[in-house]
Amino acid sequence: MADVTTETTTDTAPTVTPAEPSGVLDLRPPKESVRAELCRLGLEFSSADGTSESWRDYQRGVLATFDDSGADVTLTDVKTNLGRTLTLDELKAVTRIDTMTAAD
Repeated sequence: MADVTTETTTDTAPTVTPAEPSGVLDLRPPKESVRAELCRLGLEFSSADGTSESWRDYQRGVLATFDDSGADVTLTDVKTNLGRTLTLDELKAVTRIDTMTAAD
C-alpha cells in the first residue's frame, strides 16, 4: 500500500474588509452627483486628466465633460460639436439626449 501524505497549507490571501458593516462594497457614485446622473442617462466613464473627466455614450454620439467641482457638465454631440452646459439640477430633468447619431 502506498504512503499517503497530507499537506496542509494556510491561506495567505489578504483579508478584504468591506466599506460597510453589511459586507457590501458599493462602487456606485453618490446619488446627488453628476456621475450618477450621467450613468442614469446611459453614459460611461471615458477618461480623466487630473482636473476634469470625460464620459461618453458611443451609441448616441454624446460626450460629457465636467471639472472636479461637479457643479455643471457640458454635453456635446460629437458629430456636430454642438453642446450645452447644464447644472446638476438641470441635468436631473433630462430624460433623453437626442443627437445627429440617434434621436428617438
